[in-house]
Amino acid sequence: MKNCIIVGGGICGIFSSIVLADRFENVYLVESQECCGGLLRSIQDENGVIYDQGTHIPSSTLVTEIDDILFGSEQEKYEDWHVLGKLKTGNFFSGEWDFNTQIVDTRKLAVRDYEKGIVELLTLTQKSNASFILPYLKETIGPTFTDKIAIPLLKKLYGGKTNLNELITRSSINYFGLSRVIGLSADVTKKLKEMPVFDEKLGFHNAQEYQDKMAENNVQECAYYYPKGDKGVQLWIEKLIHKAKKKGVTFLTNESISKITHSNNHITSVTLKNANKVLECDLLYWGAAPVMAMHAAELKVDSARPNLRTANIFHFTFDKPILNTSSHYLWNWDVTHKSFRVTLYPNLKNDDACSHTHSLTIEALTGPDDSDIVNAEMMLDELKSMRLISEDSRVVSSLRQTLHNTFPVPTQEFNLTCENNFNFLNNSFDNIMISGRFSGKLWLQSDILKSAYDSITTEYPLFR
Repeated sequence: MKNCIIVGGGICGIFSSIVLADRFENVYLVESQECCGGLLRSIQDENGVIYDQGTHIPSSTLVTEIDDILFGSEQEKYEDWHVLGKLKTGNFFSGEWDFNTQIVDTRKLAVRDYEKGIVELLTLTQKSNASFILPYLKETIGPTFTDKIAIPLLKKLYGGKTNLNELITRSSINYFGLSRVIGLSADVTKKLKEMPVFDEKLGFHNAQEYQDKMAENNVQECAYYYPKGDKGVQLWIEKLIHKAKKKGVTFLTNESISKITHSNNHITSVTLKNANKVLECDLLYWGAAPVMAMHAAELKVDSARPNLRTANIFHFTFDKPILNTSSHYLWNWDVTHKSFRVTLYPNLKNDDACSHTHSLTIEALTGPDDSDIVNAEMMLDELKSMRLISEDSRVVSSLRQTLHNTFPVPTQEFNLTCENNFNFLNNSFDNIMISGRFSGKLWLQSDILKSAYDSITTEYPLFR
């Protein structure tokens, strides 16, 4: 095969270009931005301190061929990566920390609410088939825990104006883990989780119990890594781009596709918008929203507009150490706060050789038009109230990012639109592949990469 055109320079596009370079004479990767990487980028403030654009910690896929591309040989892993093993996380809820799990502990509710809620949860012994999240939650964790925990948190994440009745149950982007809760004692929970109906709604009280269960079932867990040095997670992208270029991949940045030419369900060429250049095409690997390809190919589009949240990302460096010295990242489920996630850089860099060791990133979600409701002073107050920094810590460097169109609100309309556009585009041509995330069925990075690898190697096997 001669020409493969990849659209989208995120992690999946770059990884796929490396795999596809063994199968095509020419591989062109088209990226609309100046730099590749998507959300896997690092950013530098005016003092030269580098932070990640959100919490993105690379993990293995447990597929040797994929992980060798992503992280290199065992020697390269040792030289280039901080090997974190299992991620250490926790959650802040009702004014208290739990550094054992990211799942909300219902025992922090008022005694009356907890007792009523746990009785409801225990009496609900039938599996729920509800398509929408609110009835699903009420039929699994019960009305009290739904009203006291889930609904306030859904409003925090997806916005107070969102109609929660439209949120669907099974969605790749509803990944915050709000369908499980902590309750009862660890021993009782462990016993109850032997029954599937309770396993789906009760979480282990700590990570070790979960890991013990995985080991008991002979389930291998992935490992997590963080790049050594001061460049942050973007160094991973740079290493992968270097691998791709060594294989002959041509990167076309600040570029997009204006036209897809096709005949008899077969794509014959694409036109580059800025260069106004036509490239012949034997395979189009599409790693952007399907609707963009459908417009370029002049196909009918399901044009319902999604409700997309805006990520407000605040990066800080302090003059004093961060008080949490073990967690890699943390969730904030306290509804009196706007923030929902914190990344702790010193704990990702498990050596003393890195500079800027007192840095963190804190994130809050808003609508696209109301990001002014959060500001740096508010985030600093929340960090102090969560006891992550001392009261007398002074900011020595900082930066704010406002990123629109990040988390989609998982409504039925959005899910159907994604599914319809994906299926229509996928079925329109015999030489197109679409990145897994845009199927509406995958969200986790490792799942997307495995799906991409499986699709490519199945469709284009190498015969040696």
